Amino acid sequence: MSLLAFLFGLTPAALGAAVSLAYETGLTWSRRFLQMSVGIVVSYFATGVIRVLWPWGQPDPFVIQAVGFVVGMIAFKATPKFIAGLSERVTDIPAAFFDRFFPRKDGL
Repeated sequence: MSLLAFLFGLTPAALGAAVSLAYETGLTWSRRFLQMSVGIVVSYFATGVIRVLWPWGQPDPFVIQAVGFVVGMIAFKATPKFIAGLSERVTDIPAAFFDRFFPRKDGL
């Protein structure tokens, strides 16, 4: 029974990511799987946080499902930009480290 409840909890997030996936063209299957997974995971945890932090008492389940759907769509669309930005920053870390701790002397 708990597995069924878990799957029902993931359904709005999966639908939100799937709707975004329908509008994307030219994606490989691995990229589709990655973006779908990120949309589901982010949405699942974001709706849990919203459920806890909702300022007006216990929210209606349909509100939480709508939030899960929207967050799944946003997370799906943000994944490629996040990965590209992260990879740029990670490749700059070694150079920044050496520039910070081993500065070049003038004239060399």
